[in-house]
Amino acid sequence: MNLNPNFLAAPVALPLIFAALMLSISRWGRYSSLRLQQWLTGIALSGNLIVALLLLAYTLTGKRLVLQMGAWPAPYGITVLADTLSALMLTIGSILALCILPFAVATLDLHRERLGFYPLMLILMMGVNGVLLAGDLFNIYVFIEVLLMASFVLMTLGGTPSQINGGIRYVILNLLASMLLLTAAGVAYGSLGTLNLAQMAQRMDLAPDSIRWVLAGLMFIAFGSKAAIFPLFFWLPASYHTPHPAVTALFGGLLTKVGVYTLFRIFPLLYPTLLVTWRPMFFVIAGLTMTIGVLGAFAQPTIRRLLSFHIISQVGYMIMGLGLATADSRFGAGFALAAAILFMVHNMLVKTALMMGGGAVELEMGSGNLSAIGGLARRYPWLATIFFIAAFSLAGIPPSSGFGGKLSLLQVTFDTHHFTIAGVSIFVSLLTTMSMIRIWQYSFWGKYPGSRATAPPLENSRRRRMILAPMTVLVALSLLMGIFFGPSLRLASVAARQALDRDGYIQAVAPQKLVAQPEQTAAR
Repeated sequence: MNLNPNFLAAPVALPLIFAALMLSISRWGRYSSLRLQQWLTGIALSGNLIVALLLLAYTLTGKRLVLQMGAWPAPYGITVLADTLSALMLTIGSILALCILPFAVATLDLHRERLGFYPLMLILMMGVNGVLLAGDLFNIYVFIEVLLMASFVLMTLGGTPSQINGGIRYVILNLLASMLLLTAAGVAYGSLGTLNLAQMAQRMDLAPDSIRWVLAGLMFIAFGSKAAIFPLFFWLPASYHTPHPAVTALFGGLLTKVGVYTLFRIFPLLYPTLLVTWRPMFFVIAGLTMTIGVLGAFAQPTIRRLLSFHIISQVGYMIMGLGLATADSRFGAGFALAAAILFMVHNMLVKTALMMGGGAVELEMGSGNLSAIGGLARRYPWLATIFFIAAFSLAGIPPSSGFGGKLSLLQVTFDTHHFTIAGVSIFVSLLTTMSMIRIWQYSFWGKYPGSRATAPPLENSRRRRMILAPMTVLVALSLLMGIFFGPSLRLASVAARQALDRDGYIQAVAPQKLVAQPEQTAAR
């Protein structure tokens, strides 16, 4: 199978073109314009998924697809690159967005739709896709800013006081992280003379230790803030519960995982030795992220705030996998990173389903407060079943995908004698199970404490199907990952091996054309 490198422009161009088209027709009749926007969004996201699947099929053979924009050779032009890791993330992101679309159509009010939810959703996807494919540090920054702008507008869409309050916290803290990333880009260009990731990888080993450590620290803080690691996670629980449930589901499945992806991309490529040197720090941060996230969930009175803290907690497992990425174990090189990648994919599917489920509960009951809801298991058994499976997959109960991912990570920690972080991860899994039981007890079991709230979305059978169907698809994919764990792990292993293959990345970008120029680097 051969693909033209120009194919790599599609994941960015498709959402941009369709978003611009929707903005141009927004002045048509209100109903016809919204219906057309919904269809155009579905077409754009379906096309995006097809492109992602083709890229995944191509890269699973061990190849990388590289496009030099404007025919300018690296490192002078903009490099766009897809390997199995980026193609896998593109695929899962496209699936999530496509599943969220019918949920949004069923639950959004006309006011938010008319304010541009659908074009904003596509612009957000353009930013996400751009980060996944960017081959230079500056364009990673640019596309992060694109998704940040779109996400800020989506978060405040509707203009309620709680949305504005949460949105201000979200944008201020994320802009601070973006400033650090831009500072890192300036330091990299001033000291290494390039922002191309492949050439940075060549020159980084020749740079002074002070430069390497400063750059690594700036990038870890900047990308770690996007991933919501400890202690940089405060923006997330303060904001994720405030927008419409469709927006929360989109954010919960995608945005922090983009931050995790950048850590998985940058550190094995630019700082492989620091993955060993900083391993104790990775473990401390991972353990604190897990623990504080799950303990924070117990203190939350509403479903979406509780689930938001679990986003933080689950990121800790991914950081633990990054710390173990180069660990020497009997399972082979890259096994821990493969387990972390697989766990990240599992979490994207399950967390999106849970956020949609939590949002459906809020819309049906008229409140997300755990003390004010109950009895949904009898009235909506299908919703209760889907939520139950997703909740215990998040907790890591077999045969779910969460169980396989956590077990694989634990195997490496025990094999490499990192017993402390292994114990913390097991303890957090138990607390996660207890937290999911708490949600189930309050939301689905027992009796509703008051009179039934009037909420239209689930009372209409067509809307009910549009809410439940995408949740069912995501939970089914998660279960399939768990049942067919072997093939899933092999796919993730290909992604991990490519992410750890520095020489292969450099050769794919510009074979025998990138010169390290050690004398110039040393002079700087």
